[in-house]
Amino acid sequence: MMNKLLQWFKWSAARGKLAGRLMCIYFLLIVLPLGMFSFYAYRRVREMIQNQTLLAAQNSFDDTCLSLEHLLGRSDGVIDILAADPLIYMMASGDPLDYTYMRRLEDSDQLATTFEHLRTLSDVDFIRLYVSNDYSYSNTTTNIVQISEVEENDWYLTASGDGRRLWCAPCDFKESEDPARPPCFSSLQMIYNPRSIKEPLALLRVDIEARQVEELVNRTSVTENGLLLLLRGDDILLSSDSSADIPHVDALVSQMQGISADTWETIRTENTDYYVRCKKIGPSDWYIAGILPPQDIFRLSREMSLEMLAIVICLAFTAYFLACLISRSTLKRIEQLTATMQTVEKGNVTVRLAPSGSDEITQVMEGFNQMMDRVDILMEESLEQGRQIKNLELKALQAQINPHFLYNSLDLINCTAIDRNVPEISRMVSALGKFYRLSLSKGREVISLSDELRHAKLYVEIQNLRFENHILAKWDADPSADRCQIIKIVLQPIIENAILHGIFEKPSKSGCLNVKVRRHADGIRITVEDDGIGMDQTTLVRNFSRMTNTEHATVSSGYGIRNIQERLTLAYGPPYGLSCESIPGVGTTVTVFIPAIIPEKDQEE
Repeated sequence: MMNKLLQWFKWSAARGKLAGRLMCIYFLLIVLPLGMFSFYAYRRVREMIQNQTLLAAQNSFDDTCLSLEHLLGRSDGVIDILAADPLIYMMASGDPLDYTYMRRLEDSDQLATTFEHLRTLSDVDFIRLYVSNDYSYSNTTTNIVQISEVEENDWYLTASGDGRRLWCAPCDFKESEDPARPPCFSSLQMIYNPRSIKEPLALLRVDIEARQVEELVNRTSVTENGLLLLLRGDDILLSSDSSADIPHVDALVSQMQGISADTWETIRTENTDYYVRCKKIGPSDWYIAGILPPQDIFRLSREMSLEMLAIVICLAFTAYFLACLISRSTLKRIEQLTATMQTVEKGNVTVRLAPSGSDEITQVMEGFNQMMDRVDILMEESLEQGRQIKNLELKALQAQINPHFLYNSLDLINCTAIDRNVPEISRMVSALGKFYRLSLSKGREVISLSDELRHAKLYVEIQNLRFENHILAKWDADPSADRCQIIKIVLQPIIENAILHGIFEKPSKSGCLNVKVRRHADGIRITVEDDGIGMDQTTLVRNFSRMTNTEHATVSSGYGIRNIQERLTLAYGPPYGLSCESIPGVGTTVTVFIPAIIPEKDQEE
């Protein structure tokens, strides 16, 4: 059931709107954990309350047993004292002919005094001595009674036949007692002739009014509806006032035989479980039994469970109300953002949001405003670029005429130099024409590495024609790299920088230039090495560091180098580009690292 519920919430969260998802999250993260925790807490509290209730009932039951045993045990103490009194044996076994009347009265008064004294000290209600001889005092006092008056009663026959201490309940004296006397619990002890232990001489009886026992039982309540019973076997001698609240008491009593005195046991009768406990008291088969109905054990836990349920429901509704308020505030701003974005989609880019708060949604709204401001700027820049593109298109149209005009002019100069027999001018014009023809390369941005090297060689040739061969150039190219492609005009600015700012800065205005091309597994490396004046570390970092901004440059040579670096990075990406090593007064080595790219048509060949 729980799995199906979770699957339903997942489906609702996946297909529903954001408000529905928030409510699903609210249920999964608040209500569900709160309900599970409440269920666990209820089970734990219910178990603890049950244990505490049974422990409190056990303590109350033990106190009641101890008090009741102490109360009924008073009569046993009185009998123990009287059974050792010689006057009892003398009065019970003496021959009436041996005693004068005065002596009998004295013995009677002394015995009455002893009885009264013991009754006062032990808080018993009545003490009697049943004798078998025919003394006159046995007929004149209520403390000394003839055995013949009670020898037909069952309790007397039991006491004389057993010979042990006997406890009797009020129900045992219904036939022989004076109706005017209150019912009593009694302790009986037969006195035998010391000369013949089988010959009964007298019977001692000590009474405690049943009222005291009833008050004790009713005063000590195990639980609110718990029941205390005084049992003799299966007979109920006394029960507490709550016995009417527990039905089927007789059925429960019949199942109590063999119940342990140390724990509460469960007895089921009429589809109801009762907790019972028994404990033996006194010298006979008397028991005190406690019966706890289930409503007393679980009443407090039920009340607490109802309170917890009410609290959970209140918390759930409160949390739901707060979640609705928070989600409504959040969703309101999200709806505002959605509506604004839809307005922008329709073409109105001037709308802006009014952010409120300081949470992530506010940041999104502020970011949206910044984005729209940036869009406005980009649109203005786009318009400006459009205008520039139109201008560039016009210039490009003009540039289509300029190369042909330049070539024709150079051819005319070359022919004139040949006619006038000036070979130096002819060589320079021819080299310059080839140089510009390779520079333009019919509008292509990517050329072969062999053309790039030829372009660089023409530049060095022109410079030597200009400066009377002050530059000694050495070219060492790997033939396997000739067909590889490279963006044009990469080597010429580097060589120009080496000549103008390296070699020509020397006092001799002359130097060597070594250009090497090597193809490796990871790409092609082109090194341009000169023996010029070199660069210090500051100049090197300023001109060759990729992090250097162009506006920080102070040397014009740095612009061409950084331009090449940016072009290589844009064309090939990292780690390709330029690197440089320079030692002041020794020279500079610039390395160009590019990938080995071969055109598809060359690969097919």
